[in-house]
Amino acid sequence: MSTTNFPGGISVSGVPVLGSGDIFTTGDVYFVSSGSGSDTNDGKDKDRAMATLDAAVGRCTASQGDYIIVMPNHAETISAAAGVDLDVAGITVVGLGEGVNRPTITFDTAASTDIDIDAAGVTIKNIVFSANYADIAVAIDVNADDFTIEDCHFQATATNMNFLVCIQDAAGGGSDRIKIHRCSSIMLDASDTHFVNFSGTGDGHEVWGCHLVGNWGTMAIGGAGVITLCSILDNVIYNAASDNDSCINLAATATGMVMRNLAGGAAAQANGFTAADCAIAQNFYGVLDEDLSAILEPIAT
Repeated sequence: MSTTNFPGGISVSGVPVLGSGDIFTTGDVYFVSSGSGSDTNDGKDKDRAMATLDAAVGRCTASQGDYIIVMPNHAETISAAAGVDLDVAGITVVGLGEGVNRPTITFDTAASTDIDIDAAGVTIKNIVFSANYADIAVAIDVNADDFTIEDCHFQATATNMNFLVCIQDAAGGGSDRIKIHRCSSIMLDASDTHFVNFSGTGDGHEVWGCHLVGNWGTMAIGGAGVITLCSILDNVIYNAASDNDSCINLAATATGMVMRNLAGGAAAQANGFTAADCAIAQNFYGVLDEDLSAILEPIAT
């Protein structure tokens, strides 16, 4: 178990401490920094950081709990499909920094540019994903089970620089237990379709505590796939699109819980929820009138 020197000056063996959380791992730890890094480095401490996330992934070993620490103000641009391929099982990518100092990955050059999740048990935390090309099809394409994304932000660099879909699952049951926690977005292009598109038949998906602002003409959260045992809880959604039930919309036979969500949008009473076979409780959608309270969904009886 090697000793790693961390940005705050803490030297530890096996149990690094980052910010307000603890990381417990017997795996390897690699650092990424665009400021001083080089992909010829071994990445084993911040002074020997690698320059790109994909290069760091290539040094990881599957299923031993490796961590990639992305330094504050890291800036990286990807320009093609699978521009970053997280294809090593069980790795965790953690961005350091707060607000504008968080690491940013910018997508440009082609509408097919994306990040692929091609191995099970991958986690991403505290990264900004920035669209710098028109109508990028999908930002994060999830093709494996047990993907987790937490405290990440999706944004557009300018008008018509956008992600049509921010996160998408695999066809069929190819990506069970996707967990999307405390993420945020500002995606206001009228061409956008989903924040998360559940097009497959995955089991056990979670969307918790997200703050989503967008113009998703299909829906912010949901899709045509018949997902099972999902939990969609405590999200705040503003959808500028005026389609009915365009904040949360699940297939008619999808199962799970849709609870304590607050939604609103351009249409006074159209934006809202549909999840016929789910347990639905204590959701509200706004009517865009300062003199009226939000409407309870489902209506109290």
